[in-house]
Amino acid sequence: MYKFLLTFIMAIAMCVPSIVNAGFGTGIGITFPVSGSGSSSPNNNSSYAAMQSDNIIQELVVEQRNGKLFLELKVTNSGDLPYSVSHRNGQVYDFIITDKNGEKLWQWSDNMAFTQALTSSSIDAHSFKVYKAELDSKAFNKIKENAILVTAYILDTSYKLSTKVPTRVAANKTPIFIHGGVIISN
Repeated sequence: MYKFLLTFIMAIAMCVPSIVNAGFGTGIGITFPVSGSGSSSPNNNSSYAAMQSDNIIQELVVEQRNGKLFLELKVTNSGDLPYSVSHRNGQVYDFIITDKNGEKLWQWSDNMAFTQALTSSSIDAHSFKVYKAELDSKAFNKIKENAILVTAYILDTSYKLSTKVPTRVAANKTPIFIHGGVIISN
């Protein structure tokens, strides 16, 4: 497979006329796992994503264990004032699992009822809250083959955090990656 990709890239490179250009710019390297087996964790049983906006740090951990899928969103307030969010109803957070086309396969809040009153949630200064969900083995097995992305968020905020659904790779399989670059210059 590697020799085929190398030959293919060389063939394209020889067909494209050479253009020489100099200038200032910056480059961004991008790696895409195309075999579905790449992961940020060595054992492929968990994945992680994090982001920070001002004093709010959000961390998403997704772990596959004993046939189940465990989802955890930790929101930390590193500031000196409480972090408060007003909600349109009693639901504070949600988790969604989507396929490669972005179609929803599972959502934590489906078939749940929440109070329809205005509510609020807050995290004290220098404190955190953890929001969890679990997909039992029966439900996870139904979507496992198509599940690609887990997205978690606090409702009524503009931030969503996503990471890939952990996958298991056979011991003798090597992940396949495509690496490309985006060059921004003038």
